[in-house]
Amino acid sequence: MIVRQFGRLGFAVVLARLLGPTDFGVAAAATVYISLTAVLLEAGLSSSIVQKPELRPQDEGVTFWTLAAIGLAMAGVTVLFSDQIAAFLEVPDLGPVLIALAASPVLKGVSNVAAAKLQRGLRFRAMAITEIGGTLAGGVLGLVAAELGMRYWALVVQQVGTDLIVLVLWFAAAGLPRIVVDREALRYLRTFGLPLVGAQLIGYSTRNIDNVVVSRFLGQTALSYYTVPYRIMLIPVSLLGNVANRVAFPVFARVQEDPDRVRSVFLRITRVIGLVVLPSMAGIAVLADDFVETVFGAQWLPSAPVVQALAVTGILQSLTTPGGSVFMGLGRADVSFRWAWVPLTFVVPAFFLGLPWGVTGVATAYTIATVLLTPFLVRAIGRVAGFRLGSWVHAVLPAFISTMPAVAAAWVVHIVLRQHDVPAVVTLIAGMGVVLAGYLIFLRMFFPDLFREGLAAARLLTTGKLLRPAPQPGSGE
Repeated sequence: MIVRQFGRLGFAVVLARLLGPTDFGVAAAATVYISLTAVLLEAGLSSSIVQKPELRPQDEGVTFWTLAAIGLAMAGVTVLFSDQIAAFLEVPDLGPVLIALAASPVLKGVSNVAAAKLQRGLRFRAMAITEIGGTLAGGVLGLVAAELGMRYWALVVQQVGTDLIVLVLWFAAAGLPRIVVDREALRYLRTFGLPLVGAQLIGYSTRNIDNVVVSRFLGQTALSYYTVPYRIMLIPVSLLGNVANRVAFPVFARVQEDPDRVRSVFLRITRVIGLVVLPSMAGIAVLADDFVETVFGAQWLPSAPVVQALAVTGILQSLTTPGGSVFMGLGRADVSFRWAWVPLTFVVPAFFLGLPWGVTGVATAYTIATVLLTPFLVRAIGRVAGFRLGSWVHAVLPAFISTMPAVAAAWVVHIVLRQHDVPAVVTLIAGMGVVLAGYLIFLRMFFPDLFREGLAAARLLTTGKLLRPAPQPGSGE
């Protein structure tokens, strides 16, 4: 799964360099739509397949055909209102792109039950092969399209190609459910799935209204300069937070009757994520100019201050993202739904308050709101998982203490090298090298046990073994 996320990130970086800020603005606006389809079809109703203690064929069939119907409905709505959406966002070229992307929710809708079956069975190798294969094939198609001069249409080729290939691979791995109507399955799907879909929709709104605000009030190019840093912020969320979520959700579902196990697994996930995310994102923040120029090119340098503003948000969201697997795995979608309203209420006004200062102001306001809300979110997760806010802070604190002096040293290196006109790529490599070396030295000196645990846990987390519940006696495992 981590390989898949790196693949997605890599293709996004290359497309950004090939398209430039203007054309990438159309792609960025289209990405908001792609994210919406993913929220509606990937994280809600299909999760009932993973969470339900006793799964029947009827549950699979009802969920499959419900998602297929939702996907078709979303495609129809997209085609009908594509021009109006493009006009509202003030991106004229977006309308035809949305019509072409309408195929995406249909493909996602009919593939998600197969994915959920593999996740429930902890078949992470099969999931990885399927997702990596689709990501790489779709990414190559998108890059070829960009090289052929298809501009922002390259994103359509990449997205639809990925979804189609993944659909074929999912069915090959997990099979096609049969057509069935079952009242009990529908009742469970409504009871568990609908609150979760509601929570995901509210969360989607919270995370994407900033894109709408920037596009509507600051323009298409400004949206590009905001979207690229936003994707950088999502690197740790995608690479570690979401990967841990995918692995932890079925595990929490299996051990939901063991509160001690739930608590220890969540805090261990948090500790491991903190060990990786804090130094990497803090390093990117202090070396933002060098990072943006090296990775995306000099034309993207106006986005560097936004990278710095969103770095803290990326860290905090990575550390709290696994809370979603707690709510889902323990069957508390109702708590997830109730909590989702809180960030929406406070974060959305912050976007408008930051508008007078441009995209950097919007990003800074987002970060301030996230910092203020994080303790309350952690407490909400802790009430379900059985831990206090202090336990969460204790899990994160060693990584924070080890990161700060390393990042300070990297900042000094950055200042000295830039004063001597050293190229950005050299400054970036030197600065990140100082961050990594300093961080590992401080962690090894002051927290040796955690240093060893982090190395072992990082290896196990990528395979799912870190979180596997112990085999039951007589289970044959």
